[in-house]
Amino acid sequence: MDLLRSTLLGLSVTVFLLSGWELRAYGQSLSNDVAASLARLDRSICLQQWGYAIEITSELIASPDVSAAYRQELLTFRRQLQIWQLNPSPSIVQASCDRTLPLFLTLEAPTPPPPQPLDWNRALATLANPGPIIELDDGFESTANVIPTELTASSPEILADWATPIDTTDGFSVVGGQVYVDQQVYSFLSRFGDPINLDLEVTRAYIGGASQLFLFNQAGRLMVQSDPTNLQASIENFVIPQTDVYFAVVGPQGTTPVLDGQGLLVGWQTAQNSRFDYTLTLTGVTPYQALLP
Repeated sequence: MDLLRSTLLGLSVTVFLLSGWELRAYGQSLSNDVAASLARLDRSICLQQWGYAIEITSELIASPDVSAAYRQELLTFRRQLQIWQLNPSPSIVQASCDRTLPLFLTLEAPTPPPPQPLDWNRALATLANPGPIIELDDGFESTANVIPTELTASSPEILADWATPIDTTDGFSVVGGQVYVDQQVYSFLSRFGDPINLDLEVTRAYIGGASQLFLFNQAGRLMVQSDPTNLQASIENFVIPQTDVYFAVVGPQGTTPVLDGQGLLVGWQTAQNSRFDYTLTLTGVTPYQALLP
């Protein structure tokens, strides 16, 4: 496959973005080490991690595996990266970054896909530059209560096995439940850049009644939690960093997630005995049917 060239910000500086396994520059076959460095450079540019991109470019410049002409091109490009580091937030070549950081889910059974890095910078950028409005088929038959098992194959059992899917065919949903001893887990699909809101309202308190709300990603990593000092729990305007399955967990105030050495959920600790009824409102998600082929 050929090495792609794209111009950023209308400048004549060439950015090398990968499009396949075999890479060439100036007629030169690139080594596996150089190809791997270009892949890292590709992703760091999409994430606007300029310091990291400069470091990778310097490694490429020092590599004996690149030609003199290619090295000169990289020197020019490194200077441009240094400018972007001082003056951040340039626009990014959308097609190339969408290829590197896909916005849609793919189903590959039975082996779950490897985890991808979270795309915080570009997710936040969508708030100022929202994507196109998604048009849905009016004749769609809802399968909202079915999240493909391929998407949760590598999720912690403590989340995946206890989760109730939330109906997001309309881009929002309200569910009701009761907390009594155990935490209540909900799963939903959300798209990169979605600014979601989770609002928990206690409708009837039997014992205690103060609540907490947690949001975990597909791997079981805690993304955000509600303020434990508030009686009514909420998570507002949380920008989804990666298209995937997410788990919302409702618990009594004093609930603490137990995390392993990698920061993934393995259990719970609860300091208070509470029992209450609640409603949980989810808004801001891309409709379910727009995320799966």
